[in-house]
Amino acid sequence: MAAGGLWDVARGLAWLVMILVSVVAAVRTQGPESSADPWVESRAPGLFGDAGMAVAQEWDVAYRVDATVRLPLLIAAIPIVSRESVGVTTFSARDFTSDLRTGVRAYEFFAASFPERARGLNRLGFLREAVIVASTGVTETAQFGVISSEREDTMAKADRVLDSDAELLPYSVIDSLITAEAADSRVLQLLMSGQWETAAELYDEVRPQWDGEDPTYARHLSNEDQAGYEMPLAFLSGLQASLQGVANAVAAGEDPRRAHRYQPYVHNGRLLRFDLRKVARDGDRTAEYAAAGWLENPAALRRLEYRLRDARGKEVDRFKLWVELRASDPNDPFPPPHVPVAYEYEPGSYLRLRAVRVAGPAPASPEGR
Repeated sequence: MAAGGLWDVARGLAWLVMILVSVVAAVRTQGPESSADPWVESRAPGLFGDAGMAVAQEWDVAYRVDATVRLPLLIAAIPIVSRESVGVTTFSARDFTSDLRTGVRAYEFFAASFPERARGLNRLGFLREAVIVASTGVTETAQFGVISSEREDTMAKADRVLDSDAELLPYSVIDSLITAEAADSRVLQLLMSGQWETAAELYDEVRPQWDGEDPTYARHLSNEDQAGYEMPLAFLSGLQASLQGVANAVAAGEDPRRAHRYQPYVHNGRLLRFDLRKVARDGDRTAEYAAAGWLENPAALRRLEYRLRDARGKEVDRFKLWVELRASDPNDPFPPPHVPVAYEYEPGSYLRLRAVRVAGPAPASPEGR
């Protein structure tokens, strides 16, 4: 790859972790409060880690992230150079049942760049969600996440980061609980150095610091009269709700953009929403993914194009998913999750990041880590 092309890929990787975790605003909204166990541990203990809880069902997938640098023209963008394996993402979902509740679903998403293939850029993080489900639906969602808190939304910012020799990088540790009545979030901002290959490794690094320090700031969002959201969902659970609604509409022969265009969710004490812009067949990708053995029903594959918007309707981000749509059983409170075969993110017209499912465990950098 040419030096200029790799430079642009490195800029784009600054957005890699942020594609599915939205924006973490580095502002203080309330004074620090006493530290406590993360809500995912107190509300649904044992879901993450080696607690030995019985898993009813589980889904695990990994994706290789490739990058394509493009030359933007007036009406199109011409691909100039591509590079494979500039990063990796993983996604998992697990169902648990007990005598006390209908069940709990645990989601985990992890993303990381390969610095040696992205001009030294080191960006990574994860989100974990525990979704409590009763016969009436979702009752609450607890979320815990760690992400790189720098967001280079301009080329100038990316250049400054790439030229910096700083070893310590800023991270935000987000702890949230979303109920039908309100959403609370606590954030601890840290400086750390290093690379971690899994969410569990990164969690083990930050968990002692969470116990030892007070949150940097906290937020409270009231949901009186369900003015903001109908279901207490975070990012991963909110996306699954949107995908299931789209699948049910397509199966019924309806336009999903009418009944399921918007799906609200809460992230870091703020109300956001998925805005479904397009649902379409994609013959080329269907043939590619069917040949790779990733499709059970090729006719069900669709390309979904989303925008992320804040409470005022301002666009925060955008991305595309390729996923097989399956209608759910109305009597099943726990339909299987929709696991994308691939997704794409374009931080600018000059760059496209493409994540495609791979077999086996998450891929390591071809050049060694």
